[in-house]
Amino acid sequence: MPHPELAMLVRGYNGYFESSSRPVRRRELPSGEVALIISLGPQWRLIDPATEVSAGTLRTFVAGLDDTYSLVESEIPGAAIQVDFTPIGARQLLQLPMHLVSKRTVALTDLLGSQADRLVEQLAEAADWHTRFLSLDKFLLSRIRRYRRSTREIDWAWRQLDLSRGSVRVQKISEQLGWTRKRLVRAFRDEIGIPPKVLARVLRFRKALAEFDFQTIVDFSLLAAESGYSDQAHMIRDFKNFSGLTPAELIRVYSPDAGTIES
Repeated sequence: MPHPELAMLVRGYNGYFESSSRPVRRRELPSGEVALIISLGPQWRLIDPATEVSAGTLRTFVAGLDDTYSLVESEIPGAAIQVDFTPIGARQLLQLPMHLVSKRTVALTDLLGSQADRLVEQLAEAADWHTRFLSLDKFLLSRIRRYRRSTREIDWAWRQLDLSRGSVRVQKISEQLGWTRKRLVRAFRDEIGIPPKVLARVLRFRKALAEFDFQTIVDFSLLAAESGYSDQAHMIRDFKNFSGLTPAELIRVYSPDAGTIES
Protein backbone atom coordinates (compact mmCIF):
# COMPACT_ATOMS: atom_id res chain seq x y z
CA MET A 1 0.00 0.00 0.00
CA PRO A 2 1.21 3.54 -0.70
CA HIS A 3 1.87 6.21 1.92
CA PRO A 4 -1.40 7.28 3.67
CA GLU A 5 -1.13 10.74 2.12
CA LEU A 6 -1.49 9.09 -1.28
CA ALA A 7 -4.59 7.08 -0.37
CA MET A 8 -7.02 9.07 -2.56
CA LEU A 9 -4.54 9.30 -5.42
CA VAL A 10 -2.93 5.86 -5.73
CA ARG A 11 -4.87 2.59 -5.61
CA GLY A 12 -1.79 0.53 -4.89
CA TYR A 13 1.67 -0.68 -5.88
CA ASN A 14 2.33 -4.06 -7.47
CA GLY A 15 5.80 -5.54 -7.95
CA TYR A 16 6.09 -8.71 -9.98
CA PHE A 17 8.40 -11.01 -11.92
CA GLU A 18 7.20 -12.60 -15.12
CA SER A 19 8.75 -15.44 -17.09
CA SER A 20 7.51 -17.50 -20.01
CA SER A 21 9.05 -19.80 -22.61
CA ARG A 22 7.07 -18.02 -25.34
CA PRO A 23 5.61 -14.56 -25.92
CA VAL A 24 2.61 -13.69 -23.75
CA ARG A 25 -0.07 -11.43 -25.15
CA ARG A 26 -2.56 -9.71 -22.86
CA ARG A 27 -5.79 -7.91 -23.61
CA GLU A 28 -5.68 -4.84 -21.36
CA LEU A 29 -9.19 -3.66 -20.52
CA PRO A 30 -10.34 -0.13 -19.62
CA SER A 31 -10.22 0.31 -15.85
CA GLY A 32 -11.06 3.91 -14.98
CA GLU A 33 -7.50 4.25 -13.65
CA VAL A 34 -4.20 5.48 -15.07
CA ALA A 35 -1.42 2.89 -14.94
CA LEU A 36 2.29 3.61 -14.60
CA ILE A 37 4.38 0.59 -15.65
CA ILE A 38 8.02 0.75 -14.56
CA SER A 39 10.28 -1.77 -16.24
CA LEU A 40 13.17 -3.26 -14.27
CA GLY A 41 14.37 -5.11 -17.36
CA PRO A 42 11.71 -6.24 -19.84
CA GLN A 43 10.09 -4.31 -22.63
CA TRP A 44 6.58 -4.62 -24.02
CA ARG A 45 5.38 -4.66 -27.61
CA LEU A 46 2.20 -2.77 -28.38
CA ILE A 47 -0.08 -4.59 -30.84
CA ASP A 48 -2.64 -2.82 -33.01
CA PRO A 49 -5.94 -4.61 -32.21
CA ALA A 50 -7.29 -3.93 -35.72
CA THR A 51 -4.33 -5.34 -37.67
CA GLU A 52 -2.53 -7.36 -34.96
CA VAL A 53 0.82 -5.96 -36.10
CA SER A 54 3.39 -4.30 -33.86
CA ALA A 55 2.75 -0.65 -33.04
CA GLY A 56 6.09 -0.12 -31.28
CA THR A 57 7.76 -1.06 -27.99
CA LEU A 58 7.90 0.59 -24.57
CA ARG A 59 9.68 -0.04 -21.31
CA THR A 60 8.50 2.43 -18.68
CA PHE A 61 5.27 4.17 -19.63
CA VAL A 62 1.96 5.70 -18.62
CA ALA A 63 -1.29 4.23 -19.96
CA GLY A 64 -3.97 6.93 -19.87
CA LEU A 65 -7.70 6.46 -19.47
CA ASP A 66 -9.26 4.65 -22.41
CA ASP A 67 -12.64 3.41 -23.58
CA THR A 68 -11.46 0.33 -25.45
CA TYR A 69 -8.98 -2.50 -25.00
CA SER A 70 -5.34 -2.70 -26.06
CA LEU A 71 -3.05 -5.63 -26.81
CA VAL A 72 0.37 -5.86 -25.14
CA GLU A 73 2.95 -8.58 -25.72
CA SER A 74 5.96 -9.46 -23.57
CA GLU A 75 8.87 -11.75 -24.39
CA ILE A 76 11.84 -11.17 -22.11
CA PRO A 77 11.59 -12.43 -18.50
CA GLY A 78 12.02 -9.71 -15.90
CA ALA A 79 10.60 -7.65 -13.07
CA ALA A 80 8.35 -4.62 -13.19
CA ILE A 81 6.27 -2.35 -10.99
CA GLN A 82 2.74 -1.18 -11.68
CA VAL A 83 1.31 1.89 -9.96
CA ASP A 84 -2.44 2.36 -10.39
CA PHE A 85 -3.44 6.02 -10.11
CA THR A 86 -6.88 7.50 -9.79
CA PRO A 87 -7.39 10.09 -12.57
CA ILE A 88 -6.96 12.81 -9.94
CA GLY A 89 -3.70 11.24 -8.76
CA ALA A 90 -2.36 10.97 -12.30
CA ARG A 91 -3.15 14.64 -12.90
CA GLN A 92 -1.18 15.62 -9.83
CA LEU A 93 1.75 13.39 -10.80
CA LEU A 94 2.01 14.47 -14.42
CA GLN A 95 0.90 18.09 -13.95
CA LEU A 96 -0.40 18.45 -17.49
CA PRO A 97 -3.84 18.35 -19.17
CA MET A 98 -4.93 14.73 -19.01
CA HIS A 99 -6.37 14.61 -22.52
CA LEU A 100 -2.72 14.58 -23.67
CA VAL A 101 -2.32 11.03 -22.33
CA SER A 102 -5.87 9.67 -22.62
CA LYS A 103 -6.28 6.76 -25.06
CA ARG A 104 -2.50 6.60 -25.36
CA THR A 105 0.55 4.90 -23.91
CA VAL A 106 3.37 7.40 -23.41
CA ALA A 107 6.97 6.81 -22.32
CA LEU A 108 7.52 8.26 -18.85
CA THR A 109 10.65 10.09 -20.03
CA ASP A 110 8.52 11.99 -22.56
CA LEU A 111 6.40 13.25 -19.66
CA LEU A 112 8.88 13.73 -16.82
CA GLY A 113 12.26 13.92 -18.57
CA SER A 114 15.36 13.07 -16.55
CA GLN A 115 13.29 12.60 -13.39
CA ALA A 116 11.89 9.43 -14.95
CA ASP A 117 15.37 8.08 -15.74
CA ARG A 118 16.58 8.71 -12.21
CA LEU A 119 13.51 7.04 -10.71
CA VAL A 120 13.90 3.89 -12.82
CA GLU A 121 17.62 3.68 -12.02
CA GLN A 122 16.94 4.06 -8.30
CA LEU A 123 14.26 1.38 -8.30
CA ALA A 124 16.38 -1.04 -10.34
CA GLU A 125 19.31 -0.68 -7.93
CA ALA A 126 17.21 -1.05 -4.75
CA ALA A 127 18.02 -4.07 -2.60
CA ASP A 128 14.42 -5.29 -2.17
CA TRP A 129 10.76 -4.57 -2.91
CA HIS A 130 10.15 -2.78 0.38
CA THR A 131 12.89 -0.28 -0.45
CA ARG A 132 11.46 0.21 -3.93
CA PHE A 133 8.02 1.00 -2.58
CA LEU A 134 9.46 3.48 -0.06
CA SER A 135 11.33 5.16 -2.92
CA LEU A 136 8.07 5.39 -4.87
CA ASP A 137 6.40 7.01 -1.87
CA LYS A 138 9.15 9.61 -1.65
CA PHE A 139 9.10 10.36 -5.38
CA LEU A 140 5.32 10.67 -5.67
CA LEU A 141 4.98 12.76 -2.51
CA SER A 142 7.67 15.16 -3.70
CA ARG A 143 5.75 15.86 -6.93
CA ILE A 144 2.23 15.84 -5.57
CA ARG A 145 2.99 18.17 -2.65
CA ARG A 146 4.08 20.81 -5.18
CA TYR A 147 0.94 20.51 -7.25
CA ARG A 148 -1.51 23.42 -7.15
CA ARG A 149 -4.99 21.97 -7.23
CA SER A 150 -7.16 24.16 -9.42
CA THR A 151 -10.49 22.37 -9.77
CA ARG A 152 -11.80 20.89 -6.53
CA GLU A 153 -15.22 20.63 -8.16
CA ILE A 154 -13.83 18.00 -10.54
CA ASP A 155 -12.32 16.10 -7.60
CA TRP A 156 -15.82 15.97 -6.11
CA ALA A 157 -17.48 15.04 -9.42
CA TRP A 158 -15.01 12.21 -10.03
CA ARG A 159 -15.64 10.85 -6.52
CA GLN A 160 -19.38 10.72 -7.19
CA LEU A 161 -18.80 8.58 -10.26
CA ASP A 162 -16.17 6.44 -8.57
CA LEU A 163 -18.13 5.72 -5.40
CA SER A 164 -21.29 4.89 -7.35
CA ARG A 165 -19.33 2.83 -9.91
CA GLY A 166 -20.79 4.95 -12.67
CA SER A 167 -24.42 4.72 -11.62
CA VAL A 168 -24.97 8.39 -10.72
CA ARG A 169 -26.35 10.45 -13.61
CA VAL A 170 -23.95 12.99 -15.13
CA GLN A 171 -26.83 15.46 -15.40
CA LYS A 172 -27.32 15.24 -11.63
CA ILE A 173 -23.63 16.02 -11.07
CA SER A 174 -23.88 19.06 -13.36
CA GLU A 175 -26.95 20.32 -11.53
CA GLN A 176 -25.36 19.90 -8.09
CA LEU A 177 -22.30 21.84 -9.22
CA GLY A 178 -24.43 24.50 -10.90
CA TRP A 179 -22.48 23.90 -14.10
CA THR A 180 -23.65 23.38 -17.66
CA ARG A 181 -23.02 19.94 -19.12
CA LYS A 182 -20.65 21.52 -21.66
CA ARG A 183 -18.55 23.09 -18.88
CA LEU A 184 -18.36 19.76 -17.03
CA VAL A 185 -17.24 17.89 -20.14
CA ARG A 186 -14.59 20.53 -20.87
CA ALA A 187 -13.24 20.37 -17.31
CA PHE A 188 -13.17 16.57 -17.38
CA ARG A 189 -11.16 16.69 -20.60
CA ASP A 190 -8.38 18.61 -18.86
CA GLU A 191 -8.51 17.17 -15.35
CA ILE A 192 -9.55 13.54 -16.05
CA GLY A 193 -8.90 12.89 -19.73
CA ILE A 194 -12.23 11.51 -20.96
CA PRO A 195 -15.85 12.79 -20.74
CA PRO A 196 -17.79 12.00 -17.55
CA LYS A 197 -20.36 9.87 -19.38
CA VAL A 198 -17.63 7.71 -20.91
CA LEU A 199 -15.95 7.31 -17.53
CA ALA A 200 -19.28 6.32 -15.98
CA ARG A 201 -19.70 3.59 -18.60
CA VAL A 202 -16.17 2.28 -17.96
CA LEU A 203 -16.77 2.17 -14.20
CA ARG A 204 -20.06 0.33 -14.70
CA PHE A 205 -18.26 -2.19 -16.95
CA ARG A 206 -15.60 -2.75 -14.27
CA LYS A 207 -18.32 -3.24 -11.66
CA ALA A 208 -19.89 -5.97 -13.78
CA LEU A 209 -16.48 -7.53 -14.41
CA ALA A 210 -15.79 -7.64 -10.66
CA GLU A 211 -18.98 -9.66 -10.18
CA PHE A 212 -17.85 -12.52 -12.41
CA ASP A 213 -18.08 -15.81 -10.53
CA PHE A 214 -15.45 -18.13 -11.96
CA GLN A 215 -16.78 -21.21 -10.19
CA THR A 216 -20.35 -21.15 -11.50
CA ILE A 217 -22.27 -20.11 -14.59
CA VAL A 218 -23.16 -16.43 -14.35
CA ASP A 219 -26.78 -15.32 -14.72
CA PHE A 220 -26.05 -12.52 -17.16
CA SER A 221 -29.53 -10.99 -16.92
CA LEU A 222 -29.11 -10.64 -13.15
CA LEU A 223 -25.57 -9.35 -13.59
CA ALA A 224 -26.82 -6.66 -15.98
CA ALA A 225 -29.51 -5.53 -13.55
CA GLU A 226 -27.16 -5.45 -10.55
CA SER A 227 -24.52 -3.52 -12.50
CA GLY A 228 -26.88 -0.75 -13.57
CA TYR A 229 -27.56 -1.74 -17.19
CA SER A 230 -31.03 -1.30 -18.66
CA ASP A 231 -31.02 -4.90 -19.87
CA GLN A 232 -28.71 -7.75 -20.89
CA ALA A 233 -28.40 -6.50 -24.47
CA HIS A 234 -27.18 -3.13 -23.15
CA MET A 235 -24.48 -4.88 -21.09
CA ILE A 236 -23.36 -7.03 -24.00
CA ARG A 237 -22.93 -3.94 -26.21
CA ASP A 238 -20.72 -2.27 -23.60
CA PHE A 239 -18.66 -5.42 -23.10
CA LYS A 240 -18.08 -5.67 -26.85
CA ASN A 241 -17.10 -1.99 -27.02
CA PHE A 242 -14.72 -2.14 -24.06
CA SER A 243 -13.21 -5.62 -24.40
CA GLY A 244 -13.96 -6.81 -27.92
CA LEU A 245 -15.69 -9.84 -26.37
CA THR A 246 -19.14 -10.73 -25.10
CA PRO A 247 -19.53 -11.41 -21.34
CA ALA A 248 -19.71 -15.16 -22.05
CA GLU A 249 -16.48 -15.02 -24.07
CA LEU A 250 -14.66 -12.81 -21.59
CA ILE A 251 -15.52 -14.86 -18.53
CA ARG A 252 -13.68 -17.84 -20.02
CA VAL A 253 -10.34 -16.04 -20.33
CA TYR A 254 -10.37 -13.30 -17.67
CA SER A 255 -8.67 -13.54 -14.28
CA PRO A 256 -8.59 -10.80 -11.62
CA ASP A 257 -4.91 -11.60 -10.99
CA ALA A 258 -3.59 -12.15 -14.51
CA GLY A 259 -6.03 -10.12 -16.57
CA THR A 260 -6.96 -11.47 -19.99
CA ILE A 261 -4.22 -13.62 -21.50
CA GLU A 262 -4.46 -14.12 -25.25
CA SER A 263 -1.64 -16.62 -25.64
